[in-house]
Amino acid sequence: MATTAGYYAAFIALGMVAASLGPTLPWLADNTKTQLGQISLLFTARSIGYFLGSLMGGRFYDRVPGHLLSATMLVAMAVCMAVIPLTSIFWLLVAVLLLLGIGEAYVDVGGNAMLVWVHGREVGPYMNALHFFFGVGAFLSPIIIAWVIAWSDSITWAYWLLALLIVPVALYMLSLIH
Repeated sequence: MATTAGYYAAFIALGMVAASLGPTLPWLADNTKTQLGQISLLFTARSIGYFLGSLMGGRFYDRVPGHLLSATMLVAMAVCMAVIPLTSIFWLLVAVLLLLGIGEAYVDVGGNAMLVWVHGREVGPYMNALHFFFGVGAFLSPIIIAWVIAWSDSITWAYWLLALLIVPVALYMLSLIH
């Protein structure tokens, strides 16, 4: 169950990251001095990254220890989240979101695959719970963002807090390496 709890924590982090872009889009448009219509390209970049990461992720999880790969991708996601509010060049921000999407896909593919490896034929309820925890993270993210903006009047601190919340999950995944 300790291993399964690690996957659940990773999916909470994944949900938080996935739901963070929408509420912060107007600020990111201001930060990069772009129109809201153009800044929406960030969704496309993250989706392309997610697609590419999904294509590559399965192969990597077959070749690299899964917990190490998940921990690495969680750290990569945390770094991307920390860099997002500091990036004022639009095309550089697009590249960061592309990388973030790759990291998200690796965590998604890995969590699903490793959960099946751990629970085998009995995976059904554990898989349902895994996706429930994604929803928990997606639910909490806008609340965290709104709270931090109200407290600090800065989207930067919101992204940094979300990034910081990912780090213990990555460390926990590292602790699962046998």
